[in-house]
Amino acid sequence: MFTWTEEKNQLNKKKHGFYLSDIVDIFDDPHLIEWVDAAHSSLNEDRYIGLGVFHDVVLFVVFTEQEDDIHLITAREAEPHEERLYYEYYRKSTDSGRD
Repeated sequence: MFTWTEEKNQLNKKKHGFYLSDIVDIFDDPHLIEWVDAAHSSLNEDRYIGLGVFHDVVLFVVFTEQEDDIHLITAREAEPHEERLYYEYYRKSTDSGRD
């Protein structure tokens, strides 16, 4: 299940052009890249960054895991260097299946 605060949902729409509630399908991207955001994690909570495609746009998503839920914090269009990282990973993961 996905969660978010309504305040963050509205703020994300205003700042980045889409609601957090609309981008949950990014987690269905088979090439989604996730890693721990050590700089913003704490002893009580790990934060994660994800890069994945939503409607043909690479998004940068920040989230936490709370029990069995994914709690969305923010999402924005990926910066050019983040988009390159995503597509490099995508190419490597699709090329590895070839003979």
